[in-house]
Amino acid sequence: MMNRFSERLLTSAIGLLLWIAVATVAMAETRTALVIGNGAYQDAPLRNPANDARDMAAKLRELGFQVIERIDADRQTMRQALREFEQQLRQQRGVGLFYYAGHGVQLKGQNYLIPVGVDIRQEFEIPDEGVDAEAVLRAMEAAGNGFNIVILDACRNNPFTRSLGSRGLARMDGPAGTFIAYATGPGAISQDGGAGRNSPYTHHLLEALNTPGLSLEQVFKQVLVAVERDTGGSQIPWVASSLRGEFYFLPATAAIPMPAEPRAGTPAVVPTSQTAPPSSEGPEMTQVPGGRFVISRRPVSLDAYRRFAEAAGREAPSPDPGANPSDLARVTWQEAVDYAAWLARRTGQAYRLPTEAEWESAARAGVLTTDPEGQDREWTCSEYQRDYGGQEQRCANRLPEAAAIRGGHWRAGADPLSDDLGFRLVRTP
Repeated sequence: MMNRFSERLLTSAIGLLLWIAVATVAMAETRTALVIGNGAYQDAPLRNPANDARDMAAKLRELGFQVIERIDADRQTMRQALREFEQQLRQQRGVGLFYYAGHGVQLKGQNYLIPVGVDIRQEFEIPDEGVDAEAVLRAMEAAGNGFNIVILDACRNNPFTRSLGSRGLARMDGPAGTFIAYATGPGAISQDGGAGRNSPYTHHLLEALNTPGLSLEQVFKQVLVAVERDTGGSQIPWVASSLRGEFYFLPATAAIPMPAEPRAGTPAVVPTSQTAPPSSEGPEMTQVPGGRFVISRRPVSLDAYRRFAEAAGREAPSPDPGANPSDLARVTWQEAVDYAAWLARRTGQAYRLPTEAEWESAARAGVLTTDPEGQDREWTCSEYQRDYGGQEQRCANRLPEAAAIRGGHWRAGADPLSDDLGFRLVRTP
């Protein structure tokens, strides 16, 4: 017969096993997002949607999403991006997220997102020139995706010189497994943000996404309270949900300590705490002199990539005969990007591939361990172009035709589908 301490020990052990199971599922999920920000309208330009979309795309990448990003998109670009989004969801499933910032109108109960460059003079033209917001829901449903999030920071004001369409957006009903978040309630107008960088809604959403341990519903409840407060009640965000499960953008990593035998007469207390993940989760990082980032001293190893592959249910690359677990993993560009996103989710830290400029800066500083003969080739997150034009300082926001690769003191471009290159990671504060 177990004593009370043994019972508590067993309860804690079961709780730990359940937590590990839940955390493993959350970390292994694939996350795909389409982010669009339209502000460069000819007749009614908006100040903040481009900033909103760029900041949201950057935040989602930190949270492990593979992001398709489009800024000031015309109708064809929006439709092509939606098609690409559907194809990625169909291939990978997992969590799908659509974010839109810009003008939106409703006509006869139907919502339309307004592309840049449209020429709408009469209401009957809206369905032909706009993009039906329900096309997003149809794309997610067609992909067979079971967990979808739609965020619309869209109804900012009437974009037309004449009053076309109805005020604000109408309520939409998505398929089962869909969460729809609106910047304000049905039929109401949201604020663009004045002199601030972001709209009030996106500003507070970005803040909420930084908080570990908030469920999806808690994130948007926090946004609602903050936006309502800051706008004096003139803008009240609204959601519609048919989700059946829980989702965490940034899961809390909980430590469950072993219980101590209580002294006689002392009530038993089950302590709770939040703890940062152990440093062994990530690679050895080194500071780059004069840089605002740290970079892994060595490329990601076969053993480290194998742990990711097992957690994500993927096939790990076959090592060369005689290879050691510490040898570098050779993978495709997308596999390298996915590994960085997985590690970011697992640790709550902003891991990604280095830009070409960051890789070169670290190499010049002599902080990288590389092949002395310069034979190793490594992925960067940048698109390759023959001449520098700024692309070397940023990550590509889609699968590039050629990705920039580095090794030793040379640079080149490579097909992102090549599966024989290594990679290392950077982390920003």
